[in-house]
Amino acid sequence: MTMRKTIAAIALLLGTGASLPVLAQAVVVRSTGPSAAQYPPGKRLPSGTAVALRGGDVVTVLDRVGTRVLKGAGNFTIETQITRTSATAALLARSLSMPQAVRAGAVRGEGGTLPSDAPVPVSVWLADIDKAGAGGARVCLPRGSDLYLWRGNTQARRFIWLGEADGGGTVRVAMPMGTAGVAWPKAMLGLAEGHHYRMTDEADQTKSVEFELVMLDPEAVPADAASLGTLLLDNGCKAQFDALVDAVERIDGTAGG
Repeated sequence: MTMRKTIAAIALLLGTGASLPVLAQAVVVRSTGPSAAQYPPGKRLPSGTAVALRGGDVVTVLDRVGTRVLKGAGNFTIETQITRTSATAALLARSLSMPQAVRAGAVRGEGGTLPSDAPVPVSVWLADIDKAGAGGARVCLPRGSDLYLWRGNTQARRFIWLGEADGGGTVRVAMPMGTAGVAWPKAMLGLAEGHHYRMTDEADQTKSVEFELVMLDPEAVPADAASLGTLLLDNGCKAQFDALVDAVERIDGTAGG
């Protein structure tokens, strides 16, 4: 599947994206090398920031459009104007309405063909059944949007029990083999702001993940990658930030410095 067809498939699931703002900002995704301590993951780099790297430094940032790799030695600037274009982040940020199940499949992007067992997130509004609680134990969701239950490994069928962390009724959800995402069963288990939820693997009760739901104003959800990533990090939704980075890297590829 080509990158253009991948974008079209996401648009079919989520609707069309909004326009991207002009001003850019970047967020550090990962860094290695002598200057790594100066550019820890999550660090914000405002427009116009000068980035001075030494030999052996490699810093990956999420900017307005997608990911960009800066390699030292060299001096770089977080541009105010970005000539690259992409609608991926805008599509990933769209609110969900009755989302379709997502099956894993090979996807061809600028970085090559992805293996069939590496599903690409089609939305950032997801609760990963294996790691949603990482980095703050929160899941962000625009008010009125549906939510995906998501997993990275689709090679086996799994059954997940969902419920509020403080007790009450639970709901059993099937994730068939080859299926990466299914809709949260909101008719049986509603989602409420500030409530804590638990997702438990039926086959292994030790595989239990909890998260607090953070509701966002839909009108305040940005359509550019850096601002969206910042919003997720500011609200403690680290697993969704990782999903955003994963999707834009694998659909659009990564730009060089």
